Amino acid sequence: MRFGVSMMAAALAFAFAVPGSAAPTPEEVAQLGKTLTPVGAIKAGNADGTIPPWDGGICTPPAGYKPRNGVGGFPYVDPYASEKPLFSITGQNMDKYADKLDEGVKVLLKRYPNYRMDVYPTHRSACMPDWVYENTIKNVMNPRTTSGGLGLEGAHAQVPFPIPKDGYEAMWNANMKYTYPWIEGDASFLLVDAAGNRTLLNVQNVLQHLPYWDEKKEPLKSDQYYWILKSTNTQPAAEVGTASLMQIYMRPDVKDNMAWSYIPGQRRVRLAPEFKYDTVSPNSGGMLLYDEINGFYGKMDKYDFKLIGRKEMYVQYNSYRTEMATQEQIGTKNFANPDYTRWELHRVWVVQADLKPGQRHVEKRKVFYIDEDSWYIFAYYGLDEAGKVYHYMQLPFWQEYEKPSPWNGNYLLYDFNKGIWSNQSQQGNPEFKQTGFYKVKPFGPGEFAPESMAGSGLR
Repeated sequence: MRFGVSMMAAALAFAFAVPGSAAPTPEEVAQLGKTLTPVGAIKAGNADGTIPPWDGGICTPPAGYKPRNGVGGFPYVDPYASEKPLFSITGQNMDKYADKLDEGVKVLLKRYPNYRMDVYPTHRSACMPDWVYENTIKNVMNPRTTSGGLGLEGAHAQVPFPIPKDGYEAMWNANMKYTYPWIEGDASFLLVDAAGNRTLLNVQNVLQHLPYWDEKKEPLKSDQYYWILKSTNTQPAAEVGTASLMQIYMRPDVKDNMAWSYIPGQRRVRLAPEFKYDTVSPNSGGMLLYDEINGFYGKMDKYDFKLIGRKEMYVQYNSYRTEMATQEQIGTKNFANPDYTRWELHRVWVVQADLKPGQRHVEKRKVFYIDEDSWYIFAYYGLDEAGKVYHYMQLPFWQEYEKPSPWNGNYLLYDFNKGIWSNQSQQGNPEFKQTGFYKVKPFGPGEFAPESMAGSGLR
């Protein structure tokens, strides 16, 4: 294991010195780095050996790794490319595995007889830099939620709540999942209609800055963003130059998240306050709700978030093959081609969000499955007013070992009412020579100014 235990004594001393009713107990903190990993996962494997112990993950590139741009990102060497499935789950045998299947994938299995889940050996490959683990333990008592869970303060360059006490803390862990602070990359968006026709929606260049994960900076103030993202369409020709900019804050209860859009034909940058909740993203082919970005995005004020607990589930893990498939390979009718997906058994945190009385949203309930080793959301489904699964999102996961950093962000999104699905934000498609996300030097001071979108749209 890469993480050193030198921070343990300091963490324990701080835990005893600063008690709090909502904080983890000293006994719980003492387990971080021992029976628990530094980010709160159960270090040991499960009883029957189908989930192995966490041994630090994959922290360096394997032999033969040569990124397309010479810096980082795709194509990745798949460390498990030679493995064969242990078994497959289909609509015919799904009852045998029902307790480890989410409600969304059950719909796919029941609706489509040729859908299957190929289950492979489990590898706990998630790895983050040592300083992330050290900061998480050393500062474990600092973070706290505000306004009933809507905001976060006291956290910086750490997993805020490695021992979560409620659904809001678990969701903040997912929101603040580790990401290198300066990254650039590209992503493609594919829509598959009910007849199986594929449409390229767009290809985007994406710039991201996450000052929260810059350990050299001072903790952020409530009026400072923790994440900013600018995306600019580069394909197809009709969409070139269309851009959006989003600023996200730790205290949305104090300063609301901000968004801007730029459409070349209009030649003006427009403030976009509607880019939130169940507004449909215009780049998604009429599918993606804004609060579905990365599994969940935005303010948590419309729902009550409840932590259900930890559970063993089949999820898409070590999904290098999914990301490096072409549109033709992955974009089959009704669902993503099972030949290019990989399922493993992992422990996840389950969070259930129920719409508050008096609030309006197309989904009355959202359920999230969050990886215990990385705090990345693996899957989510939303129920409509009739209690049926309306939207279902799978977020295939892979380890970016050159950083090192866990990663996903590709959405296999299903709309069961319309019978359509979308492969959104795929990052390693060889057709477009995609590199995925790679480390870059800090951007210039004006790169994320709203007016910069007009200039980037002309490049």
